Amino acid sequence: MPFSAASEAEPRVIEEVLVTANKRVESAQDVPLSISVIGGDFVRESGISDVGEITRYIPNVNFDASLALYTTVTIRGFGTPPLGIGFEPSIGLVIDDVPFGRSTFTQDAVFDLERLEVLRGSQGTLFGKNTLGGVFNFHTAAPTVEPEAYVSYSRKEDITNDAVELAISGPLLGDTVLGRLAYRYSNGDTLEYNSTRNEQQTQRDEGLRAKLHWDISDTLATKLNLLRARSRTKGYTQSLYIASERSLRVFREYDPETEADPYDQNTSTDGLTLSDRETDAASIQTIWQTPAFFGLDATQLTTILAWSQVKTPYALDVDYSPVNLVVFNGPPRGNPYSQRSIEFRFDASAPSMFGLGDGVDFVIGLFGQRSKVNVFQDIDVDLNGLVAFGRAGAIVQNQQAPFDPVLFGLPVDTTGLIIAGERERFIAGTSAQTTSYALFSQLNWGLTERLNLTLGLRYGEDESTGASFSAVAEGNSLSAGSLQQESFSNADLERKETNVSPKVAINYEVVPDINLYANAVKGFKAGGFDFAPLNPNNLEYAAESAVTYEVGFKSRLLQGSLVLNAAIFDSEVEDLQIRTFNGVTLVTDNAPESVSRGAELDFFWLPPLQGLSLSGSVGYLDATYENFPDGPPVFTSGQDDGQDLAGKPLPYASQWNATLSPRYEFGLFGIDELRASVRLNISYDNGRYLDSDIDPNTWQPGVTRVDAGLGLRSETQGWSVSLHAKNLTQEKDALLILDQPLLPGNYTMTPYPNHTTYLLSVRWDIGG
Repeated sequence: MPFSAASEAEPRVIEEVLVTANKRVESAQDVPLSISVIGGDFVRESGISDVGEITRYIPNVNFDASLALYTTVTIRGFGTPPLGIGFEPSIGLVIDDVPFGRSTFTQDAVFDLERLEVLRGSQGTLFGKNTLGGVFNFHTAAPTVEPEAYVSYSRKEDITNDAVELAISGPLLGDTVLGRLAYRYSNGDTLEYNSTRNEQQTQRDEGLRAKLHWDISDTLATKLNLLRARSRTKGYTQSLYIASERSLRVFREYDPETEADPYDQNTSTDGLTLSDRETDAASIQTIWQTPAFFGLDATQLTTILAWSQVKTPYALDVDYSPVNLVVFNGPPRGNPYSQRSIEFRFDASAPSMFGLGDGVDFVIGLFGQRSKVNVFQDIDVDLNGLVAFGRAGAIVQNQQAPFDPVLFGLPVDTTGLIIAGERERFIAGTSAQTTSYALFSQLNWGLTERLNLTLGLRYGEDESTGASFSAVAEGNSLSAGSLQQESFSNADLERKETNVSPKVAINYEVVPDINLYANAVKGFKAGGFDFAPLNPNNLEYAAESAVTYEVGFKSRLLQGSLVLNAAIFDSEVEDLQIRTFNGVTLVTDNAPESVSRGAELDFFWLPPLQGLSLSGSVGYLDATYENFPDGPPVFTSGQDDGQDLAGKPLPYASQWNATLSPRYEFGLFGIDELRASVRLNISYDNGRYLDSDIDPNTWQPGVTRVDAGLGLRSETQGWSVSLHAKNLTQEKDALLILDQPLLPGNYTMTPYPNHTTYLLSVRWDIGG
């Protein structure tokens, strides 16, 4: 867990890290739960530009946003599955005290970052609607009293990318009105070149954030936050990974460069592919330090009004081949999601409770949210391509040809074959509106000078209405059976769910700077409607809930030069929501019982050697399906209905993961104001499954990744320059492995770059 180090003066003491995990500012060492804090300094010095890179250094946490519309985040094995367009996240996302209802917003929090707090385990009491597996709690830089600014530029090779980030902050009207403006821009290539379309895949990203802080009086303040961000990605890094010789032979008739090596930076798809993200958000927060009453102290009323929306326009060639078979056309409205929320929160302190103890802090509040989502699928099927896939070994109309007739001299020319009604078009959609509200409270009671008790309780209601449909828009529906498509319309979908989530935690200071803690908490996430299903078999999925038990210790040792924290946990989840691709279509389901048990340890140490710091972490995870008799089947020519996954590991999470980050800073040529630094970031995991059906072919072997950096900065002039080398070990790692549609035994992969990439960054800070 990277912390900020204190100055070089003796004794070397680690600065206290302040967090808001309990909706109040307190030391991370006093919070009775497993929490990791990544500071903005660590992100900048390591050349990190996205959340996926940050989470490599957090035990038992995984994040992926390979496409704007597909975001995957897991903590301790539980979380938001991939391929979940329209899916509410099981991991909470909070940015500057505002909860967001989609993981898609996460990447917009990374620029001008102050810190990220990752709270592991259910956080059912205080955050948003509720959270099952944990919370990403982002804090971006706030307006400053003194004028300051910075501008940074970076260039990456061999995946070429140029990026600029800048911010300006300071007083706008005396010292009562403060403002901050931050901007980011990046533009470059992605991993893949498309040989079929003869085009390089590219990505461009822009974001603008404005903040205003107004001290209206000594007791009243307001904060205004505005965000606008746009991301444009051309291409798709999902490439063939495993393919039969029979299928490759057919595909090479359309593109001779087709192959099944996902790491060669070449893909072969014929259709237009793009994935964009358009986000807008606004919030206004008012903090009123009310007069004391009824013996209460430090009374404060906080009101937060927030609005946000995200659109994810896309077009995908989802057969992942050079054959013109299946294309997802871009939805006309970009699959919009919007939310409005309001939160009232009252905080106060009292000298004691019932005349007992050293003092009480408590918070009580009301949260309400209304969200709307529309997901539309427009699928084009070329029947000529369906014949070509049949030659390649696909299951067509529930049948698989035993051989390619062309090999036996039969007169089949699929490249020019004309079929009556040669194109078919299928459309499907879901619209939903959800109204949620919750009453929440939490109390921290100092029973003695060294023993604290935390009690929390949350009552919530979620009510949803929606409509789903699927239809054949054009053609004769010859391919409907292959896609498992059925025409239907259901305009009367309704759900209403209530939940009560309690929390209890104790924190005991054994000796100064060594705390033991234990907690038990329940988390909950409402069910919902499957989005844009092709058939009416699974229009809804049930709510999921978790009960988590955790014990741990937090310590500051060696006269404050070592922070060492550890935790063990046990989580049991009922009706875990999963999203899987069964080789033909996407299916949303619930696993009746799942468990996650494990441990986390992290540390930060300032050794006696001046300038040297060392941070690291270790995570162990035993996360399995406990009871899942009708789990998603492995896609085979037999087209099984399901499989028993009891005892199988949960996907997307490794059993072992560890990090080590040594850093050494020194005065260059003996000049103290000219500081040079050397950094290594080493991350390891021992492998994980990358699809929820636990197919052996979706196993990602373990990797040990090494990143290195050199830095030079001026203490007096504000400039800095750094050079980073990413993946020096050239590991082959991946984000996602899926079945290739209709072709049992074929697989596609979204890989990380398996070569070393280099990043040069320069930055100039003014003032501050």
